[in-house]
Amino acid sequence: MQLEFLMPFLTILAIFVIIGIIVNALLLGVVLGWTKGENRELGTTFVTALFLGLSMLLYIIPPLGCLAQWYVLKSRHELTWGGAIATWILLIIVVAIVGFLISFIFPFLFVIPTIPYP
Repeated sequence: MQLEFLMPFLTILAIFVIIGIIVNALLLGVVLGWTKGENRELGTTFVTALFLGLSMLLYIIPPLGCLAQWYVLKSRHELTWGGAIATWILLIIVVAIVGFLISFIFPFLFVIPTIPYP
């Protein structure tokens, strides 16, 4: 089995995950401004974005994953339950729009080149 390609793949994957969390943190700060959330600093939103990403593991039981994400938003940014749900929905919409724009501007960014195999 050829595992020499595994480490570069995992490195690229880790870089994309870190960039994704940073972009999500920046967009969370913007969305929190719209919904009157507190603690909009980059460090705080980065930790919240990390918690939101980790709570996606709870989506095995879908209501539990949603409730965990809403609770993280509510408790870390001093929102009401309605504000947390509105922030969550707006964040999904904004991330989808930004992701579409990135894939439209850089169409070959997500193309994985094929490795010649003997």
